[in-house]
Amino acid sequence: MGKDRHRQPPTDGETVLLGTSRAPHERHEACLVIIRGARLGSRLVPGREPLVIGRAVDADFQISERSISREHCRIVFEGGRYWIEDLGSTNHTWLNDERIDRSPLRDGDLIRISQTVLKFVDEGNIEAGYHSELHESTIRDTLTGLYNRRHAMAVLEKEAARAQRDEDYDLALVILDLDFFKDINDEYGHLAGDGVLKRLGQIACERVRASDTLARIGGEEFALILPDTVLEEARQLAEDIRRSIEAERFRIREEDIAITLSAGVAVWQSGMKEISELLQAADRQLYSAKSSGRNRVC
Repeated sequence: MGKDRHRQPPTDGETVLLGTSRAPHERHEACLVIIRGARLGSRLVPGREPLVIGRAVDADFQISERSISREHCRIVFEGGRYWIEDLGSTNHTWLNDERIDRSPLRDGDLIRISQTVLKFVDEGNIEAGYHSELHESTIRDTLTGLYNRRHAMAVLEKEAARAQRDEDYDLALVILDLDFFKDINDEYGHLAGDGVLKRLGQIACERVRASDTLARIGGEEFALILPDTVLEEARQLAEDIRRSIEAERFRIREEDIAITLSAGVAVWQSGMKEISELLQAADRQLYSAKSSGRNRVC
């Protein structure tokens, strides 16, 4: 009886047996995660360039609290590790509850800036991968894999703030909308419609730059944020995407379906104060494209 107690139970024939060797160690980017206060859950990736945290709209990471200085502190990479430096802030920068002027960061360190607390997660920590995946899930559209509306608006806010500061900075916005998309859903079903949206995202992604932001902001509506781009450049890009969609044949239920889209293009103008003004300008152009026959860029 004693031996029987220690006998291994029979193996389930459908269970895959894993090897006993340890999985290769994955490394992810070091990051800072807000664990208390404003912008809870946000993730910052410092990179190799200095990253300024503060209240100012042009800070690399903005926290809109009056108790935080315009340029409160910064993260720098030196000597193969990250450091935090206070920038002469009114309410100081605290590391593990100790006031600091400059200090190296270690895995698990807690940074307090007024009422906001950030945790430093080094690249060797498996938790960095978790936060990376969690962050991606909050900024991506689950259907297309493109950025979602929330992320697009955050990017647009930051780019608009830069355009307000620098009158020579060009910022363009394109709103793309599929023509007669409701007819596709009604005739072929929503799964077919989802396939069309995914393919549109793939085609558009092949034509945008790494610095551009392509997002799904509604059912069949997409936004393309183009920093450092003049009106004619934006129009040409939108036209390239429109032609590519027009030339594509979407395979639905053994049929090759032709689909088109319309686009509205606008640029940040002197005197604009809110991103809503740029969005409305692009929407007006989209309406012009729709009302003048569709399958065109205005």
